[in-house]
Amino acid sequence: MNTTGWLRGLEVCAGGTGIVSHAGVALLRALADKTGLTGGLSGALASRRLLVHDRGRVLADLACAIADGAEVISDFRVLADQREVFGLVASVPTCWRALDEAAAGGGRALPRITAAVNAARRAAWAGIEARHGALPGVPVADKVLAGGTCLRLDASVIACHSEKEGAEPNFTGFGLHPLGCWCDNTAEPLAAKLRPGSAGSNTVADHLEVLAAALAALPPKFRRRLMVTCDGAGASHGLIERLDELASRPGYQLIYSVGWELGERERTAIAEVPGQAWQIAIDHHGEVRERRADDACADRGCAHRRCWIEEAHVTELTGLLRHGPAGDHLDGWPATMRIFARRERPHPGAQLTLFEAGDGWRYSLWVTNLPDRLRGWRADPAYIDAAHRVHARVEDCVRTGKGTGLGQVPQPGVRPRPGMAGGLLDRRHLAGLAAAAGP
Repeated sequence: MNTTGWLRGLEVCAGGTGIVSHAGVALLRALADKTGLTGGLSGALASRRLLVHDRGRVLADLACAIADGAEVISDFRVLADQREVFGLVASVPTCWRALDEAAAGGGRALPRITAAVNAARRAAWAGIEARHGALPGVPVADKVLAGGTCLRLDASVIACHSEKEGAEPNFTGFGLHPLGCWCDNTAEPLAAKLRPGSAGSNTVADHLEVLAAALAALPPKFRRRLMVTCDGAGASHGLIERLDELASRPGYQLIYSVGWELGERERTAIAEVPGQAWQIAIDHHGEVRERRADDACADRGCAHRRCWIEEAHVTELTGLLRHGPAGDHLDGWPATMRIFARRERPHPGAQLTLFEAGDGWRYSLWVTNLPDRLRGWRADPAYIDAAHRVHARVEDCVRTGKGTGLGQVPQPGVRPRPGMAGGLLDRRHLAGLAAAAGP
């Protein structure tokens, strides 16, 4: 199959009038073809029947339509209406038939689709390396963490206003509760699991399944140096144990940063931290977190200590919890695990616990296996804190996913189809790769 034939003679100009812009769709379609994604999907969905429209082409076009804002399958006709640009495109009924055929493949089709996406990722990342020398680094405040691959696990509720397949009551209302893993270097999804709305935030089996799928999705050479982050809602003993096992493999490096609950033992340890042990935290620009006092002097550039109020601090609790008078409070957890605490002045209207209301600080904790023998900026507690807080970037990926396909789920009686899941991952995969490739 000649997947790139439609590109011959295609020219782009900026002089059009009276048009509706769908900028970038042709770029994504060309990227799918050039990276081998379209051809890989063709092989994954090959049929012995004589077909007018190759099923790989249909599924790749569906991914492009979703990236263009399609919310229902009938929106697929937008591509078909641009025959002068895209050539012969399948009709909406043909698209439905392709999805039905993928669904009929059951457990056989989805692994082949996943393999096609992963093969395209290997080709695309090789191209990024060839052009830019390496994958994009991971921004941490005013620094860039280069040379590694960062995975971010996160679950998010999809609100449903009708009886969708798998929609159930949950802590925010009614809907689904999928779990995903994204690569922060390229902002693309690596793996996802569509779960019922009542699924737990820290279900160990689900996290391990998605983590394993995400690691398998990485090109082999990018599995050697990893950083894995997860918020406190997804933290569990089983997840941290698994991350510790992966980090102990010879020839591999894995640094994790996982949210931690503020419990009684942690509150006791925090109360014992001397004031000078709290180090001032930094913001996303690498500047210290402080503000002008209400009674400060008129010189806004002054260095008077009384004119500035420190708004956030960070400290390590590992010593107090491991070697306190009451013994090892972290017994049973990996010996390499370190625990940190961050305190900050709450914003107006913030809900505080009784412990937090007592001293006026809001606390958040996290654990990491970052070696304490490390030197340089990466060993600075302020940057260790900053490296954990940038986990929030995964929310941008979740929000983008919901706005371009993830929020559209099947109706009652319609099982989630392998083609639908593949189309959603293809779409974010292509968009992430296009952004990472750069100009």
